[in-house]
Amino acid sequence: MNHQPLIVNATFKCDDPSLKRIWISGYKRIQELASKICYDTAYYDQFNYSGDTRVQALQALYLSGDDKLLKKSIMDFFNSKTPEYMPNSRVLGARLKIIPGFSLYWIHMIYDYWMHRKDDGFIKPLLPTVQGILDWYDRQLTGDQEMRGAITWWSFLDWDKFNGWGVAPDPLNEQSSIMSFQYAYTLKLAAKLFKAYGDPDCAKNYTELAEQIGSSTLESCYNYEKGLVADNPSQTSFSQYANIWAILSGAVEDKKADEIMFRLLFDRRITQMSTFYKFYLSLALKMVNKTDKYLDQVAIWHRIRNAEISNGNSQANALPEERNSWSQFPNYDLLATICGITSDSPGFKKVIIRPAIGHLKELDATMPHPNGTISFHFRRLDKESMSVCIELPPKTEGLFIWNNNVHPLKSGKHSIETVIFNNIWL
Repeated sequence: MNHQPLIVNATFKCDDPSLKRIWISGYKRIQELASKICYDTAYYDQFNYSGDTRVQALQALYLSGDDKLLKKSIMDFFNSKTPEYMPNSRVLGARLKIIPGFSLYWIHMIYDYWMHRKDDGFIKPLLPTVQGILDWYDRQLTGDQEMRGAITWWSFLDWDKFNGWGVAPDPLNEQSSIMSFQYAYTLKLAAKLFKAYGDPDCAKNYTELAEQIGSSTLESCYNYEKGLVADNPSQTSFSQYANIWAILSGAVEDKKADEIMFRLLFDRRITQMSTFYKFYLSLALKMVNKTDKYLDQVAIWHRIRNAEISNGNSQANALPEERNSWSQFPNYDLLATICGITSDSPGFKKVIIRPAIGHLKELDATMPHPNGTISFHFRRLDKESMSVCIELPPKTEGLFIWNNNVHPLKSGKHSIETVIFNNIWL
């Protein structure tokens, strides 16, 4: 395998040695999987599945600042599309294998690129295919049906879950809340794209359809006794997946979303997500302002790293979940969730920094930005106070948010001290 030299320009240091080891192991794994494509695994299929690639591309973007792999992957899937606009779920020499949910991940990739790079000439020609995919989904809704029901192709969700083949519960015979909420989430992302590129009517239609699907799905699948969303209207199956997508789609908000998040994190009786889905969990935690729970999720990567060490540090000898890139180490979220550095406007013109420090006492990180480098330095001064130093590159502004207090940021250096528990700025 010929690797692309993915240069790691980001840094992450903290007082927790295990997190530092995960950071190093993670970027080495990402470098291992980066070639002319983002491989799903270095030792087996060696394909690039769009489900994997969204996460991998963000990893590469945050670690290196290099967007070439993201752009190439977007174009590879674009060029693989069928006459129905559905892209192949895996490309570059593989036989046609359509996974409808993976076509939505391709749309997510375009949205991610739009939020991190100013490149209208690249994005705008892709929008008719985005519309074609969403129209294909719309055709799956028949009559007065407002949930996504029986579909063709492989209704794959996540490896080794549900029936062992990763297929969401009974998608050919019953409506699926997981797929419906995922569709609604994608419609809302697409609405932002179409509004930005001069089609407000299409954006309005997508937003209204997303709200209709979310409302109808919630009404059919929410179980008041469990306080969770079921995977299907008959409520015979419950999973973390359905409830994550319910939050991400905006179908549940405020107190109900908080309650669902608590239950999906701690109810071990429902189907548990893979490490691949930790990425979507972190997005949901941000939506309910519960990112303080993220560090609890890192334990799985400690286990994976220890398993690799015990197996002679060989990915080939690891367990199936561990050797697949879907258990890619969480370097993106170490920067985007723990440090809290994310794009707050298209093209990364504005930065939002909303850290989830947890038990850490010291944290130093840098990451590449189109205008330069973002620096974030945290120190816990004592039990009740902390100091933060932030530096933004030229022509960049943003916000630092801590305990719901908002501090505006301009390009250059900022030093902030605050009382941790009393929400008092100094």
